[in-house]
Amino acid sequence: MGFPHVAQLARLDRIRELPDGRQEVETVWLITSLSPEQASAERLLELARQYWCIENGTHLRLDVSSAEDGCRIRHPVAATVLGILRRAVQGEYRAWASRQRKARDSTCPAFQEKMSRRIDLVLRYLLGDVSRL
Repeated sequence: MGFPHVAQLARLDRIRELPDGRQEVETVWLITSLSPEQASAERLLELARQYWCIENGTHLRLDVSSAEDGCRIRHPVAATVLGILRRAVQGEYRAWASRQRKARDSTCPAFQEKMSRRIDLVLRYLLGDVSRL
């Protein structure tokens, strides 16, 4: 019952400096099956930071640009297919943005606007007829 494979429980206090000079403290608990020999306190902190790099680097982008968290699709196959398509679009966006000369031309809304006008190219990409957008 509960968490049968827990090897460690760690408390992580996050302190954030607010613009008005006050501090905000948030306490989170880490639960892991890694033993103390496998993951010291420093390693657990590193793993928590890696998690947030992924969360902020990928999931935040997906939610902001594709409204992934607000999606109401519940069928597992449909949700998986939509997730794959969203990630493919994000990958293509990053590749496209790196080829743009001006920063203002490399935004996600600019990409979506351009691709909405080139639906024929998008369909050919999805069908494998072209290698990049």
